[in-house]
Amino acid sequence: SERRSTVRAADGDEAALDVQRTGYEVNDGVWGDDPSVDVLQTTAAKMLGMEKALFVPSGTMGNLIALSVHCWKRGAEALFGDRCHILLFEQGGLSQVAGIHSREVKTFDDGRLDLADLQSKVRIDDIHYPVSSVICLENTHNILGGRVLTPEYMKEASEVAKNFNLPLHVDGARIFNAAAALDVPASDLLRNVDSVSVCLSKGLGAPVGSIVAGSDEFIQKAQRVRKVLGGGLRQAGVLAAPGLISLEVMSSRLHEDHVVTSFRQELGQCMVLVQSPAHDL
Repeated sequence: SERRSTVRAADGDEAALDVQRTGYEVNDGVWGDDPSVDVLQTTAAKMLGMEKALFVPSGTMGNLIALSVHCWKRGAEALFGDRCHILLFEQGGLSQVAGIHSREVKTFDDGRLDLADLQSKVRIDDIHYPVSSVICLENTHNILGGRVLTPEYMKEASEVAKNFNLPLHVDGARIFNAAAALDVPASDLLRNVDSVSVCLSKGLGAPVGSIVAGSDEFIQKAQRVRKVLGGGLRQAGVLAAPGLISLEVMSSRLHEDHVVTSFRQELGQCMVLVQSPAHDL
């Protein structure tokens, strides 16, 4: 249509042309017509073990989109750890933008939620209370130094969610780091999960962008939320191309980062010992 043709990549769009020269294609990401975005989303969904995936500008937006979908009705409440990234570092967007009530659950030092506390925090059906609508986990756990949740714990948490008929969302900004640390596919950590957000930047090294993944129905709603948040991107293949490299190449190299990080930690400990008064000459 004429309306759609006005947003195609122009002949003078040098960034789009540069991407096309590398063998990738660009078009309109908002309408779902960008081939590079399509490949990125299909690849992400397969690697994460989900039906569909959606490319979004940032991890913060990804979490906001996911929880907005799960908390579709007014008066909804999200349950998550009292030290999680969504609570501490995303500006309270759930309440500020989406009108979602938050309820905190005790978090152990290894990043696990206290499942007994979690179960006690799920609301009973009472007109005086908000409606518990989604449970959130974080893997790896940011503020706790990258703690990893195991497939066994993920299954336990999913059983709690299932018992209460609640969806389970994972803030998986660094889920591929967790997978590398455990030497398992990322999909193994998400087998019993309803949605996940994953950063293509951070450890995976892309310049920008995140992925939200879930069921086909979930992604259909997520597209609507992304649009109203201003997250629809036109010639998005310019950003999707490096994101695809992050998934297909960089995810398999994360163990190198882990080795370097471990070495630097050990070196730092040695420096502390050398500089302590007991080692002064």
